[in-house]
Amino acid sequence: MKLNLRVAVPLLLLAALALVPVYAQLAQQPFYLILFGRIVIFAIAAVSLDLIIGYGGMVSFGHALFLGLGAYAVAILSYHGIDNGFAHLAVTLLLCAAVGAITGVLSLRTTGIAFIMITLAFAQMFYFLAVSLRQYGGDDGLPVNAGSRFGGVTLDNPAVLYYTAFVLLCLCLWAGRRLVQARFGMVVRGARQNNRRMRALGFPTLRYKLAAYVVSAMVCGVAGMLYANLTHFVSPAYMAWTSSGEMIVMVVLGGLGSFFGPLLGTTAMLLAEEGLKALTEHWMIIFGPLILVSVLLSRRGLYGLIGDIQTRFSQGERVQEGGDDLRAAPSRPAAPQSGRSFAGAARRENMSLLRADRLVKRYGGLVATDHFSFDVAPGELHAIIGPNGAGKSTLIGQLAGELHPDEGAIHFDGRNITALPIERRAHAGLARSYQITSIFPEFTALQNVLVAVQAMQGHSFGFWRPALREAGLVDPARELLARVGLGMRMSVPAAALAHGEHRQLELAMALAGRPKLLLLDEPMAGMSQAESEQMTRLLAELKSDYAMVLVEHDMDAVFALADRITVLVYGRAIACGNADAIRNDAAVREAYLGDETRNEMMGATA
Repeated sequence: MKLNLRVAVPLLLLAALALVPVYAQLAQQPFYLILFGRIVIFAIAAVSLDLIIGYGGMVSFGHALFLGLGAYAVAILSYHGIDNGFAHLAVTLLLCAAVGAITGVLSLRTTGIAFIMITLAFAQMFYFLAVSLRQYGGDDGLPVNAGSRFGGVTLDNPAVLYYTAFVLLCLCLWAGRRLVQARFGMVVRGARQNNRRMRALGFPTLRYKLAAYVVSAMVCGVAGMLYANLTHFVSPAYMAWTSSGEMIVMVVLGGLGSFFGPLLGTTAMLLAEEGLKALTEHWMIIFGPLILVSVLLSRRGLYGLIGDIQTRFSQGERVQEGGDDLRAAPSRPAAPQSGRSFAGAARRENMSLLRADRLVKRYGGLVATDHFSFDVAPGELHAIIGPNGAGKSTLIGQLAGELHPDEGAIHFDGRNITALPIERRAHAGLARSYQITSIFPEFTALQNVLVAVQAMQGHSFGFWRPALREAGLVDPARELLARVGLGMRMSVPAAALAHGEHRQLELAMALAGRPKLLLLDEPMAGMSQAESEQMTRLLAELKSDYAMVLVEHDMDAVFALADRITVLVYGRAIACGNADAIRNDAAVREAYLGDETRNEMMGATA
């Protein structure tokens, strides 16, 4: 059995940290308890930050706010003579949860630089609030008169505080890894990779991101509570932007999205800082380049560097950072989807499943859809064709809910869904694919479809049980992969699949929602002739089970598959009918300028 460095190194580090109090007592060096106690406490804070940055993609530049709130909760209660540790903990958790929820709701409506700046602004607001609290020391800070007391145990004892922090760190590492493998973690990780796709699958991603942000804030607050007990002092500087920056460095230095990474990064950063301070007062001049070099050696941080070494010197199976079971499973025979399928015989010609009434979508002076109307019957495949720029993808976006029409209405399954957001349309039975393949590249094929299955099974606030161990998620995902021809590729990372396989995977994800209607936006785009023929055969098989709207440039596929075809030009429908009617329509011939395209249409099914 070969040594797994990515497991062994963190475990050895934890074992060494567990022995620090013993060594400090034997060596009669109590300073080690303070130094390594700081490492353990800041490792807890860094692990909390990694949850939202590494797994959620939410780069908070104000996370030290929650460290400061936890510290001030202890100091202010202690100032008023309250040393009950349970009271300290309760106030810390409630305060951080409330502030995290309020700031998160506002911050998470933005992304990128805007999100970073808003989180920084909130931290600075609380920083200046702490400065203004003259009763509690203001800018000079506030001593902690009494440590947190839990019954007969007090955190004033350095060894007790150290082991309390160490146990909490181990719990955070263990619980964190369980969380990111559970349903909740799958949603948070998926939203980081492709938030647009997660919403299209039916996930209201904002509420999951907010929950992760609040959990992270509460854990960081606990670290602040411990830090106040360690230093016996609090200061507004705990909330300063520099403190938030240092926490980000710890996470990035150790390795994003790994949990063990922040532990490695915190240990390396604080030990290097302490060692350099002993050598020179200009230690920062050396410290900065050291961090730069370490990041350049491995963009995935120290934890990634250990993985690189493992890969280089070991032929064993590469360990996945998320801990997911990626082993291939035997394909099972495809099973028909239950609940929402429309097995061919159910078509009712006198009733529309989907109806668009005079849709208008403008972009400035450009009219992308111009009072466009059409309908789809249950069990029908209705194709939308037209030259580039005709407004086809804009139409699909309006039907799916990603774009809102300026005028007109959309009715689906007997209800007006014009104002319904995309995630609620997915739950109503509308599923879509994208012109440019939209998947989760860091997930395996199985995980991609599993997330889509998960979207239809109610909420995903499951925090403990690994999603890949739930038969109710895994079995349907396997069946769908087998159905689209990817049964033997389910353990392959999606990024490593071929382009044609990406299209098959995206179709499996759409089918996972048990849809009443499939919106397919150029599913053959970029495919070779052989891949297009394979996709055409697959769609022909699915016609008996699902109604479809097909936007496609491949005329061979369109004429082979479509029950009805609508021709869209400059946002308007110029013709609608079966394949023969469209092929012989003079207006359609006129719209498709160029002999090559005209000949292609004429000879598509000749």
